[in-house]
Amino acid sequence: MRKLLRLLVPVLFAAVVVLPASGAGDAEKGKDLYMKRCKSCHAEDGAGTPAMQKKFGEKLLPLGGKEVQAMKDAEITKKFNEAANHKALLKALQPGDLDNVIAFIRTLKK
Repeated sequence: MRKLLRLLVPVLFAAVVVLPASGAGDAEKGKDLYMKRCKSCHAEDGAGTPAMQKKFGEKLLPLGGKEVQAMKDAEITKKFNEAANHKALLKALQPGDLDNVIAFIRTLKK
């Protein structure tokens, strides 16, 4: 019985804690939302529109680039929530929307 418990505890931990944290969003739903709400500043490819690149320079990180792709979802969420230019968008988001957008951002990896 103890052997069985030693085997099951790590598996249950992974199922409850680790798996939901990875890939929690729906990339297709995220793409739809990104194209409606994010593309106007971040461009379709996530590199940023020329106007945003000019305005923010190196502060505007390409969403498909190594630096953003190396971030954990929680870090992307934190940066999104702290960005002053995202305040109005934050109010319009529904639960799960940001997870979906992050899942889509993962598909932009170069």
